Amino acid sequence: MLATMVGLIVLCSLGTWQIFRLAEKTKMIASLEARMDMPPISLAEAVVKQANGEDIEYLPVKAEGRRDYTNSLAKITSFEGKPSWEVIIPFISDDGIFVLVDAGVSTSKTVVSSSDSNEILFGIIRLHKKGRGFFDNDNDEAGNTWYWWDLPAMQATAQAPPDAKIANFIIQKSLIPTTVNGEHPAQVELSNNHLGYAITWFGLAAALLAVAGFFARSLLLDRSRRDS
Repeated sequence: MLATMVGLIVLCSLGTWQIFRLAEKTKMIASLEARMDMPPISLAEAVVKQANGEDIEYLPVKAEGRRDYTNSLAKITSFEGKPSWEVIIPFISDDGIFVLVDAGVSTSKTVVSSSDSNEILFGIIRLHKKGRGFFDNDNDEAGNTWYWWDLPAMQATAQAPPDAKIANFIIQKSLIPTTVNGEHPAQVELSNNHLGYAITWFGLAAALLAVAGFFARSLLLDRSRRDS
């Protein structure tokens, strides 16, 4: 029974901690979603803010410049359960800032330029700091097949002009075109599974309590039989 009490305390503590994490993560996601609705800043402002140590993830950005389709990159991804390519295109702003643009999901690895003229780009800032996952393959830079976000290597492969200022983040288009299923809006990509974790811990605590109850009941019945 002492071991059961210790186990219940540990399991209920873990479940309670997950409830607190659920509240924190829900608040964080709401804050980032509100940030995406803010007026866009310029690309130059975003570079300065990052250099000053400010949190710029999911801030809206507006920039005018030209895409470099000849040095586009392709990252393996999935969309609605289907294998796809995430198309990443270099962008040179009119004020000389080089940035990679997550232009959307495609069933084709190759990208064909529709225009060489300047365009106004609207998007949100993504840092992609997670790095390589445990099961991720090595990125194939020579074959232009990327399995995980390696921003320095991607920037080098995309061949930024030598006189350009490098933006150390990705711009994800606000409305992401996809040949898989039309366009879909950019969303906050932050996992929030803490409710499921809390239910698991509290469920294990309930199961432990039930097992201990049955065990205690069997002991009482055995003692009753011996006494009789």
